[in-house]
Amino acid sequence: MGSKIQKIAAPVADTNGRNGAVVETGTTAITGNFTAITALESTVFALLTVTDWSGDSTASLPLPAGATLFGNITAFTLTSGKVVAYK
Repeated sequence: MGSKIQKIAAPVADTNGRNGAVVETGTTAITGNFTAITALESTVFALLTVTDWSGDSTASLPLPAGATLFGNITAFTLTSGKVVAYK
């Protein structure tokens, strides 16, 4: 059996920082086009805008340290915590 090398799909590569990232440790409103946000420490969002999400409000949404949210994220503001947002 030989080993196979598989090409990483673009969305997976995007979430791994191929297009850059933003580290946010404060409460500044951040806008842009992000594919994922990973919490570097326990985080609470004051605002989280994700295209095509539905359901309850994302205000006060907690994200435990090490967890990652995926989606077409266009804006976020933290109440507390630290994140890296992948473009």
